[in-house]
Amino acid sequence: MARMRHPLLFLYLLIAALLVALPVMYALFGAIRPGPAVGGTLGDLVPTGFSLEHLRDALRRAPLGRQMLNSAVVAAAQTSAQVITALLAAYALVFGRLRRPGLILGIFMVTMMIPGESVLVANYLTIRSLGLFDTLTAVFLPYVFAAYNVFLLRQTFLSFPKEIHEAAVMDGVKPMRFLVRFLIPLCAPTVATVTLMSAIAAWNGYLWPLIVSESAATRTVQVGITALSDEAGTDIGASLAGITIATLPTVALVIIGQKFLTRGLTQGAVK
Repeated sequence: MARMRHPLLFLYLLIAALLVALPVMYALFGAIRPGPAVGGTLGDLVPTGFSLEHLRDALRRAPLGRQMLNSAVVAAAQTSAQVITALLAAYALVFGRLRRPGLILGIFMVTMMIPGESVLVANYLTIRSLGLFDTLTAVFLPYVFAAYNVFLLRQTFLSFPKEIHEAAVMDGVKPMRFLVRFLIPLCAPTVATVTLMSAIAAWNGYLWPLIVSESAATRTVQVGITALSDEAGTDIGASLAGITIATLPTVALVIIGQKFLTRGLTQGAVK
């Protein structure tokens, strides 16, 4: 029975990998295929040639270059804000002199139970009242804080040796210096994981950027590629090319940061 486990596990992983890879291959081959992109058969998964025709059509029909830059700005601003707020909040919960840190953490975690759709109207009215509608600031402003990031960093900080913190305090090390010089370097896998997850979520945002953006020049790429389907009609190749362009940064982030994911998600699990 034990001999059967490894082949069955390999077969299971192979099927799971194929289920993930097939849509990616479908979009990629459809984007670079010369002539009609797809015909609705399994033959679409076989590359028949190489052409930049669909990529050029996608860039001509929508300002994807500008929108990619918008997505990069939003992702950088939103990720930076979430990582900074999470680091400061987690430090205060673990090393700060708070009377009821557990209660404060509970309040943070309650925000995860509130569906994002239920606060869309309130956020939209707030953005309108601030005069930020149809700006990049409106896209990331409601998402400068993420409770899950605080929880993840807090669990990692709990496993940090208390003796090091006490020795640093006795030596006169200030909280911000301790956070930057000790905590962040020694908890780098978790910090990298939080950064990676925040960046991917910011890049893939769709509903909120769609609501608070109106002009093509201020939209992110995830919203911008929908215009390809509206204008291209039955030309699926341009749509697949836009999807491929928008997906590449996310794939690159996962490939670059995959070594941190497992270590970062389990670093504080023993506490």
